[in-house]
Amino acid sequence: MANMAIAWTRRLLGLALLGSGAGLVGSPAIAADQATIVEILDGNQVFINNRQVPINSRANRDQVVRTGASRTQLRFSDQAIGRLGQQSVIKIGSRCFQISRGQILISGPQNGCTKSARLSVRGTNYVVEVAEDGTTNISVLEGQVAVTTFKGQPGAGDTNPDPTLTTNPNLKEPGDPTIQVPGGNNPAGQIPAPPSNGGASSLSTDPTLTEPGDPIETFPESEGETVVLQAGQQLQLSPEGVLLTILQLTAGDFAGLLQGQLFSGYQEPLPGLSSILNQYQILFPGVGLPGIPGIPTPSVPRLPFFF
Repeated sequence: MANMAIAWTRRLLGLALLGSGAGLVGSPAIAADQATIVEILDGNQVFINNRQVPINSRANRDQVVRTGASRTQLRFSDQAIGRLGQQSVIKIGSRCFQISRGQILISGPQNGCTKSARLSVRGTNYVVEVAEDGTTNISVLEGQVAVTTFKGQPGAGDTNPDPTLTTNPNLKEPGDPTIQVPGGNNPAGQIPAPPSNGGASSLSTDPTLTEPGDPIETFPESEGETVVLQAGQQLQLSPEGVLLTILQLTAGDFAGLLQGQLFSGYQEPLPGLSSILNQYQILFPGVGLPGIPGIPTPSVPRLPFFF
């Protein structure tokens, strides 16, 4: 009986490890070969391959989704949700999305990439922010994210860790028939070419965004270390993929994200919102968060009044 108890104990420990960071690091990549625009906020500056698009447009593998002064919510082909902040750029890949500028919130089992790291997840809610100089912050709001960095080397900031995001010397021009938009009389809802008479069009090109032709290289196979981030942690990477710091988010940091541009104003639901709010309560018990449903604002005790 004692041997049987020991065997069951070992088996339970093994199952626990499968659900921990050890299992997460080896988890298979999640496909991200399509993303549909489901909501646009703050105007209409959302673009696929530099072509301005409306809600329900779809970006396919190797296409670039960009925002100008607007924000947008995406639904990936695996039903994970992504929210892009203003002035943000991602590229759709088969193994992950790649963010090269701005902010993105992911809610669901969607792997991500930067130009210097790969992010492996399981049902996680996390935020990635890439600054103009390539410095990257990865904040885990709920769940776990395994961040695999690549050995820092000159020029690493110009490369791509997802080999399926191949070099495309000429991003498609406006009128690209592979960009899917809703409705219309065109086959499969394809965007028509811009009017030849030079007239105004509601679907226009944003000249302030990066021009077609940006080189995207394949990242070398050499990997650095893998770090598993837990809920409430933030990791910072240099543009070359060097791990700079791992910090514990404060209640103010967490609240700033929840009250920022990736959460406020959206009408479309966020699947992981309840999990994020529950995690906030676990990390910061008794700390209220005004303006966020489900998080109570602690009441201030009334002082006795003496005559």
